Amino acid sequence: MKLVIIVFNLYCISLLLAESSHSQQPPSNHEIFQPLSMPPSSPYRTAGGMPAADYWQNDVRYVLEAALDDQTHDMTGSVTIDFTNNSPDELSYLWLKIDQNLFHPESRGALASPLEGSRFGNQGFDGGMAISNVRIRHGGDTYEPEYVITDTRMQLQLDEELEAKGGEITVSMDYEYRVPLNGSDRTGRLETENGWIYTIAQWYPRMAVYDDVNGWNTRPYMGAGEFYADHGTFEMKLTVPHDHILVASGELLNPEEVLTDLQRERLGEAERSEETVYIVSPDEVGEPGTRPADTGTLTWHFKMENTRDVAWASSKAFIWDAAGLNLPEGGTVLAMSAYPVESDGEHAWGRSTEYTRASVLYYSEIWMEYPYPTAINVAGRPQGMEYPGISFCSWTATGAGLWGVTDHEVGHNWFPMIVGTNERKYMWMDEGMNSFINHYSTQAFNNGEYPTRFGSARHLAPMLNTGRLEPIMTHPEQISERNLGMVAYFKPAAGLILLREEIVGPERFDYAFRRYIEEWAYKKPAPIDFFRLMNNATGENLDWFWRGWFYETWVLDQSVEGVENEGEDPEDGVLITIANNEGLVMPVVIDVTEANGHVERHRLPVEIWHRVNEWTFRHESTSGVIKVQIDPDRRFPDVNPGNNVWEQEQ
Repeated sequence: MKLVIIVFNLYCISLLLAESSHSQQPPSNHEIFQPLSMPPSSPYRTAGGMPAADYWQNDVRYVLEAALDDQTHDMTGSVTIDFTNNSPDELSYLWLKIDQNLFHPESRGALASPLEGSRFGNQGFDGGMAISNVRIRHGGDTYEPEYVITDTRMQLQLDEELEAKGGEITVSMDYEYRVPLNGSDRTGRLETENGWIYTIAQWYPRMAVYDDVNGWNTRPYMGAGEFYADHGTFEMKLTVPHDHILVASGELLNPEEVLTDLQRERLGEAERSEETVYIVSPDEVGEPGTRPADTGTLTWHFKMENTRDVAWASSKAFIWDAAGLNLPEGGTVLAMSAYPVESDGEHAWGRSTEYTRASVLYYSEIWMEYPYPTAINVAGRPQGMEYPGISFCSWTATGAGLWGVTDHEVGHNWFPMIVGTNERKYMWMDEGMNSFINHYSTQAFNNGEYPTRFGSARHLAPMLNTGRLEPIMTHPEQISERNLGMVAYFKPAAGLILLREEIVGPERFDYAFRRYIEEWAYKKPAPIDFFRLMNNATGENLDWFWRGWFYETWVLDQSVEGVENEGEDPEDGVLITIANNEGLVMPVVIDVTEANGHVERHRLPVEIWHRVNEWTFRHESTSGVIKVQIDPDRRFPDVNPGNNVWEQEQ
């Protein structure tokens, strides 16, 4: 998930509690360097890690209508889904996701929540989604299908098979549910002095993904594992009380109906301004003049294209501000924030739009241009959660914490919103990759105003050595909650930083990483696609790295074993012996200091460990060697740095 602040705090606590207990028998050199098991290339995915000529994915178009009652906290709505089956398979049934059923007291997520509570669990809330009026339109016929709702999944049994390679079908239904107070730290409602804030997500029945890797992706929603969805077009009409301000994914199509003349004028000013402009100022919150109607409800109409999801937030308590930005290739984006008066201030949410704007601009310049018309940050109950074009962040966040969580949620527009990974199975493919790009955006923001949380792998070494971590490739529900930050965020991010800066170098890494984003934009890569593409585009066989860092929990322990003169005179050369004592292998960076003050750096490739665990190399010395140090810059995750240094006895 997206809770950078709490994840970082848990990470620090874990480091304090960590004990060096790793005592597994190291694997053999053959096991370390054997080729990674990869499925053969197919007509859909190449051996080079790219979509192949016959790659396919299904198309969806959603028409959503919903109404929110802020007295009962109930949501009622309808959804119409136009689904195109582009697969080579005929489909006799369809699967949909009913994520709100997580909040039913008998859901798997509720029943699997520990008694002491869980950040992602549900106990004590009687929710769930009621479904009615289910209809299918297919081939000119309209009928009521047989269907089965199983926990957070819904199967529609078709009267006739849906044709392969372009078959079209329309699914429609009505639904209702009560908005949970704390929706697994992703959605929910928050009471403030000026009214409730509703952050609305997982709020409609949606199609499950049918892909060439797993067929139907029907893993239940348990809370920790996130989402996987097809890209498509969404149109939504959202009816809320007349005194609410509503922000949502996509473009507002009817501003003249839901905004005042002054608010539309201010939005126009904000679009042209690099500085933040109030649309609703703090002293205007709750004032009747901020709304075009005095009673009843207003319906807000939005549309978003090429997106895998939509979310929204509504409240009469919102301060609303905005600022514009011009993208590198000529596009424009309106960055916006909505937050209560309790969150206002120059060290708090008063800088939210500045942060949002900076993040969108940085990622657009470095990786790929932001594709949506708006980028919105909302203060609410979720500590940090992202959806296309909109984020929900903690209403109490301030300073570096607010920058960190905002930048992290904005970064998720690239992973997994543009690059559409399966978060339900591989949490690291969105959290870890996003944390990796957050490291560099934080370094760049305002000349390093805030420290980066995702840095040198050396700082992770104590936690990596506890023997308690699961492999990065572990599915989210199987990762201990105390380990989630390390396994899904910090370790994959640190590994990619290490790969970029120490193993292949920034030039080759950045080229390959951009190729990955470009090739898989609005598509669905699997982990093996990423590994293959990086191997191919960097020109390196990195199987040893993927295995040791992502599939295993091996640790690194490099040591200096001995230093001796090759001849009687130190100027004849010095032989230095080093060792790799554990299962994780890395290249070696080593500084040799001589008595005359000369320091020479040696870089040895990872291939020295192909056959042996000890390696001797020759240093062309000009005087006696007084110190040899492995990893002098402290970049590698060495769990036993005490044996990294040899010094001449005095």
